[in-house]
Amino acid sequence: MIRTPIIVLSLVSIGLALSGCAHRLSGPLHSAEDPPWIAEGEAGTSPEIELTHRVVLIGDAGYYLEDDPTLAAVGEWARPVDSATVVLLGDNIYNEGLTDDDRERGEQILAQQLDATEARKLVIPGNHDWGFLPKDQNAQAIRNQQAFVDGWPDGRAEFIPKDGCMGPVARILREGSDDRKGVVFVALDPTPWINERLREDCPSETTKEQVLDELDGLLARHADQFVIVASHYPMLTGGPHGGLTYGFFIDMIVTPLGWMMGGLGNTYEPDYADWIARTQAVMRRHPPAIYAAGHDHSLQILEAGDVAGMHVVSGAGARERVSTVTHLPDTRFAHAAPGFVVVDFGTNEGEDVVILRVVEAGAEAPVFEMRLP
Repeated sequence: MIRTPIIVLSLVSIGLALSGCAHRLSGPLHSAEDPPWIAEGEAGTSPEIELTHRVVLIGDAGYYLEDDPTLAAVGEWARPVDSATVVLLGDNIYNEGLTDDDRERGEQILAQQLDATEARKLVIPGNHDWGFLPKDQNAQAIRNQQAFVDGWPDGRAEFIPKDGCMGPVARILREGSDDRKGVVFVALDPTPWINERLREDCPSETTKEQVLDELDGLLARHADQFVIVASHYPMLTGGPHGGLTYGFFIDMIVTPLGWMMGGLGNTYEPDYADWIARTQAVMRRHPPAIYAAGHDHSLQILEAGDVAGMHVVSGAGARERVSTVTHLPDTRFAHAAPGFVVVDFGTNEGEDVVILRVVEAGAEAPVFEMRLP
């Protein structure tokens, strides 16, 4: 009598697994034990510049590690502090954000990141900052984290977007002048787009169309500046969130479990894919210099076509969370090793120049650097 439901459930699980496997990527893995993968012709040094502003992009750093070498490197690179900005790209506290019943541990994790540097810090939320499972995500953990960050004693830390809203929120990092471009940072939080239930937590009723219109307006307003658009969520990645396979048999288990839990936060899932497609359509009208994200726990630099100057994935802030990565046709650099990405804005012989550098924990010099085309 009970065999029919079991058979049906088994068939449904297999169907879900196969539907997820259809999006799976495969390829050589570039782990920390191996050298970084660098596209042919990309190895080399970048021109010397007169530095005017530095942005350090580090994501998924939400685990406490005594004497964390990655955060120590952030402190070294975020200098001089008056001309540097550190951006925490979400998943700042694993696994459930800054919850009321685990405040001491969560605040210790977040404080270690904020205390890594005296430079200006911009903190954006990731899916784990909302909660572990999509069905349990809520804005209380977000509000707790916002209050802690905005109240940081040095007064140089800010949580954006605020109040569980999707953004966009713009901040001027370097003012422009007659002889140099300004640097503008734009923060997005697509979590309430991907998990529609969370949209009611934002105090202002904002539709997807309004978010896109505001982003369009910001990009048009700052079209003659260097713009970094960032969220926790990558639009392109060679890691598991882009479909990198765990192996056939593990995929058969992970994929149906993910669907049962409400999704794995992968780029091909319907709501996530909808956000990517509609946001990219806006970005194409006034492409930013960089689109940056975390979420996949690796370091990647990828060509972004007509969407942005370059796509950065910098989600290797916590050594315990570093995961696998492969290279895509668009990839210029890929490595699954703890570290972060540095964006240097400056001048060379009177010309504005932007340099991307990949910094890995324990390395004396960047393991990769390139001039932004």
